[in-house]
Amino acid sequence: MSWPIAARAQLNSSRPITMIVPFPPGGGADVLVRILTKYMSDNLNQTIVVENQPGAGGALAFAHVARAAPDGHTLGWSSAGFAVMAATLPDLSFNPAKDFVHVCDVAENPFVLVVNPELPIKSVKDLVDHAKAKPNELNFAHNGAATLTNLVVELLKIQAGIEVTQVAYRGDNYSVSDVIAGHVQAMFSNSPVALPHVAAGRLRALAVTSAKRSSAAPDIPTMVESGYPDFKVVVWQGISGPAAMDLDVINRINASACEALKVPEVVERFSALGAERVGSTPEQFAALVSREMDTWSDVVRRSGVKPG
Repeated sequence: MSWPIAARAQLNSSRPITMIVPFPPGGGADVLVRILTKYMSDNLNQTIVVENQPGAGGALAFAHVARAAPDGHTLGWSSAGFAVMAATLPDLSFNPAKDFVHVCDVAENPFVLVVNPELPIKSVKDLVDHAKAKPNELNFAHNGAATLTNLVVELLKIQAGIEVTQVAYRGDNYSVSDVIAGHVQAMFSNSPVALPHVAAGRLRALAVTSAKRSSAAPDIPTMVESGYPDFKVVVWQGISGPAAMDLDVINRINASACEALKVPEVVERFSALGAERVGSTPEQFAALVSREMDTWSDVVRRSGVKPG
């Protein structure tokens, strides 16, 4: 299946497009990017290869993107973690504010606060009460020091006035597996990863971090409803590329992503995973990234979190 793309910029059909994903295979970002790029490949009539390059809070992947030729054949899957990386890693080999163009905001989704279902914790209040009664007994998984999943736990500690122990993992698929196994008790997991396990009973969901309930899991309350009106965190994900990409190429890739987001299978699968489709313009996405970089820089300053 293919669609007409308005801006027919020149991509070399004999060369694949490589989408660099700064997360391990099987995580929330990886799931969404593989769904989307299947249809982008169709409508661009271009092979798209997904390449996972986790590590260093995203710095390894985005260094690759920043160094790439700005011809549209190397792209990066960016997320709220990009803004956190920019705020927490001072010695990057690239400039996050200058070395990238932001092509399309693809989707937004909440984190889900989940616990091992064998715990006698069935609400955010239960969790907070337990943590206050037994400081540092609860172990929270996250995906590395100074990552967004780490900062969300710090936000909970600040707003709820609790102390918990944090355990770092390489990515959602590893951390979620250990919560399911009971090696750690809780975490804020990306909804595309968490919700299938919640539905299967392998995890218990206490709350989502979006301002409103997720359409994919309307029975799960928000952190706002759970008594924390300022606890609102949304994970955005999209496509970025190296600076100096030709505008026609940017517009063509943007149009491809927006068309792919309308495909019924993409609509269905994104919805089932709790990912709200966006399909922004490049200008809208660039403005979002700029705002997020300012926001998370402020959070990092206030929390005192340092990279591990």
